[in-house]
Amino acid sequence: MNSIASKTIVLPTQLDRLVELEQIVADMLAHVRNLPDAEIIQYNVVLALHELCVNIMKHAYAGQNGQFTVVFDLQCDPTRIQIETFDNGARAFNDQEWQTPNLDDPPIHGLGVFLMKQLMDTVEYKSTATGNYWRLVKLLPGEATADEVVITPRQA
Repeated sequence: MNSIASKTIVLPTQLDRLVELEQIVADMLAHVRNLPDAEIIQYNVVLALHELCVNIMKHAYAGQNGQFTVVFDLQCDPTRIQIETFDNGARAFNDQEWQTPNLDDPPIHGLGVFLMKQLMDTVEYKSTATGNYWRLVKLLPGEATADEVVITPRQA
């Protein structure tokens, strides 16, 4: 694995702070030369990440105050953006019970994991002794460059 750019942030469980994620994804993707449909890819990655973060806030923390870590990593060979989250919310995701929703009769809620799986190439979850771990990966058609990375989101 060859990392081109990376950034780690700690977010509080506050929905209004999710806006910070978009700029970080944009900064990471700016290092990929000749990225076709860059705006669409950025939108899809941000949407999947927002869904994940909202699920962490609503389900792992059950709406309670807390914080979680988001690690962004742009890698090459193959070019991809990897996003990992770590939280110590009290509730774990039960991946054994998750089912693909019936889109002929779609539910009002419960589409977040399905959406993440549609938008990303890899969606992984692990429950650990210290909390919950998620990994999202989007393969990128293009070549990543190791330009200087300047990413300055607001810290929690």
